[in-house]
Amino acid sequence: MTNIPIVNKTINIENCQQYKKLKSSVNIFLTSYFSFGMNYLETEEKMKKLLIIFSALFFLNSFALSDGFKVGGSLGYYTVADSIYKDTYGSGNLIYGGTISFDVKRNIELRGEMAYFKDKGKTTLTKEEIKFSIIPIVIGMRYKFIEIKNLCPYLGIGVDFYSFKESAPIRNTSDSTTGFHIEMGSYITLGQRFYIDLFVRYVNADAKPYDEKIKLGGFRTGIGISYSFKQHRSE
Repeated sequence: MTNIPIVNKTINIENCQQYKKLKSSVNIFLTSYFSFGMNYLETEEKMKKLLIIFSALFFLNSFALSDGFKVGGSLGYYTVADSIYKDTYGSGNLIYGGTISFDVKRNIELRGEMAYFKDKGKTTLTKEEIKFSIIPIVIGMRYKFIEIKNLCPYLGIGVDFYSFKESAPIRNTSDSTTGFHIEMGSYITLGQRFYIDLFVRYVNADAKPYDEKIKLGGFRTGIGISYSFKQHRSE
């Protein structure tokens, strides 16, 4: 009878030692797995960045080799569609942008755009100042109709990548989303290399940083000016 507790005690000690060894092995495995996963994610992020850089260099090279390569800037007014946004910030504000484009054919133009929009308002209860900003990156295409004297009307579509941030006293919120746009407008030729761009654009872009959906899209109207590396020749 006296041996039974000793045997049981020995078995418990051995089980504890086995458990510790097993626990140590599991910890080593999980640590190695997590380290491998983090290294993989870091490598994947680096590959994404390299892919973006190479893609940008490819498009820039294509633009440079294109006869219809243009660079320009724009100033416009952007109206955000979300009703809660309007209650906090108002209807909208100015938006500034830069563009690069080239003519695939005489009546088809591919474009890349980057813009910056910012606004500020006040919280409903405490009336503290909050700030909101959007950086849209756009890839689009325009179909240009027959030129009439110095006017060249067009219709356009595109994909919009939106990064936005809201700075508030309580917390800051930042996120990104993807949308699309349709637009119409007209180029006005000034001489042989300069163009005025008058346009109206509707953007559809919804974000959901929390449980509630935010409509970041809306109407954008503006005027731009661009310089062409190819002299304009009217038909």
